[in-house]
Amino acid sequence: MVKLPPLFSAWFLREQMVSEPRMSKNLMNSVQNRFSYKEESIAIEELIDADYVESPTVEDYVVTTENTLDVHYAINLPYSIPSNGKVQYIDLQNYEVKADYKYYVTPKLDKQTYMLAEIAGWEQLGLLSGPANINFNGTYLGETYLDTSLPLEKQTLTLGADLRIVVKREKIQDYTSRRAIGSDLVQQFSYRITVKNNRNHAVQMVVKDQYPLSTQKNIEVNLQKKETTAWTANNEELGVISWEETFKPGETKVYQISYSIKYPKDMKLNL
Repeated sequence: MVKLPPLFSAWFLREQMVSEPRMSKNLMNSVQNRFSYKEESIAIEELIDADYVESPTVEDYVVTTENTLDVHYAINLPYSIPSNGKVQYIDLQNYEVKADYKYYVTPKLDKQTYMLAEIAGWEQLGLLSGPANINFNGTYLGETYLDTSLPLEKQTLTLGADLRIVVKREKIQDYTSRRAIGSDLVQQFSYRITVKNNRNHAVQMVVKDQYPLSTQKNIEVNLQKKETTAWTANNEELGVISWEETFKPGETKVYQISYSIKYPKDMKLNL
C-alpha cells in the first residue's frame, strides 16, 4: 500500500478534549485501476479481475456501456486461459493524460515529503472508485485507493515519499515565551521550517503548518502575522497555513510560524 501523506484536522483548544474517531473508507469494487507514471504524462489503465491473460490489442474489441449505476464491458475476443489457478488481468482501456507534479510536506505531522500527481479533466475518463496500482517510471510502488465520488477539479494521486527533499521543523526558543497578565497566562510559540531541494531539477513545493483554534471566549488565539512568513493560503476554518513555491535545484528556504495563546491560569490546555 502506498503511504498517503497526512492531512491536518482542526486543532481546537478546549479545557477538556474529546477525541473524535476518524472515518475511513473501505469501499471495494469489481473494477480496479492501474496507473503508470512517466515524467511528462500518466498512462491510466482500467483493469477488471478475471482469469485472463493480458492482450495489448484488447481495447479494440471492447464495447463499453455506461448505465445509471455501473459500467459494462463487452469483450468480443477469445482468450486462452492458463490453468495455473492465478488471477490474471486484461487491459480494458488505456488513457494518456497530462499530470502536474508537486511535492507536499506537513513537518508537524510527518517530516517525509510526498510526490503528488494532479490530473485535470479526470471526469472524462469514466473511472470508477476502487483500488489502484501505482507504477512510476516502470517501477511498481504499491496500491492506493482512487475515490471518484468527490467533486474535485483535479484528481490527486500519491506516488510515495521522496527522500531527496529534506525538511526540518524546530521550535525557536528566542521567540517562545510564557508570561502572566493578571489572572491569565499568555504563551508565545514560534517554529522554524527549513526545506532543501536535493534534486537536480526544480520542483513545486507545498509546505503546510498549523496553529490552534479556540472554541471558548476565555481562550484567545492570535496568529502573529509579522513573525510568520507570508503565506500562499490560510485556511482559517482548519487553522492551516500553506506555502507554495518553486525550489531551484539545491535551493533551501526557511519558513516561520508564530502564534500566541491567552487563557486563564488555572486552565489546562492540550498545547
